[in-house]
Amino acid sequence: MSAAGEARLGEAYAHCERLTREGDRDRWLGALFAPASLRPRLHALSAFFLETGRVKARAREPLAGEARLVWWLEAIEGKREAEAAGHPVAAALIDAIGAGRLPIAAFAAYLEARREALYAEPAATREEIESLGRALIAPHYALAARALEETGADEAALNAGMAAALAEASGEEAAALARVDAAEAALVGRAAVAPAFAPLATLRLDLDRRARGKEGPAPAWRRQWAIWRWARAR
Repeated sequence: MSAAGEARLGEAYAHCERLTREGDRDRWLGALFAPASLRPRLHALSAFFLETGRVKARAREPLAGEARLVWWLEAIEGKREAEAAGHPVAAALIDAIGAGRLPIAAFAAYLEARREALYAEPAATREEIESLGRALIAPHYALAARALEETGADEAALNAGMAAALAEASGEEAAALARVDAAEAALVGRAAVAPAFAPLATLRLDLDRRARGKEGPAPAWRRQWAIWRWARAR
């Protein structure tokens, strides 16, 4: 890669880090515990999941959202090389996929789940909520683990995804905490993968607050402290 190309890629990764810090600070904080050489991969993934997670809210109609998700899949598959090169998140993500040998099939499955969600009714049962967590949230955890060059974290990723989905539903705090417990149990002795799962720390923190009748997320300083303690304890 030319010097100019490396500079553009560096700018793309920096853009992803800014997006992550602004839009998913818990994951940004968690990434600080990863080796410096691997952090950009985590930022690229977080930026991608932020972008695609907002498609439904931003699209005026499902077809428009579907077109955007198709664009992402084609970009990842190398079918929109020129367009992707000009999109900082896509450019960084594609580089991260290659560097980390991340499975394109996992991205395709996630994007298909996002497409289906454009047309789906809101989840009404615990089973439906958990299904959404497995399809839409767990992939971020699983791919982040792979970006850290760690495998075998799929069970933890599935439980983390379901925990996050349940935590967003009213009245499912106990079930969410049980899934957090299961995810953490699957991570025992897996210190290298901890940065990918650091959001479990603040998920537990917020669920504990709700159990005590406190509304809203914990303040920033408590979230940072919880992530630091969680990551150091792995």
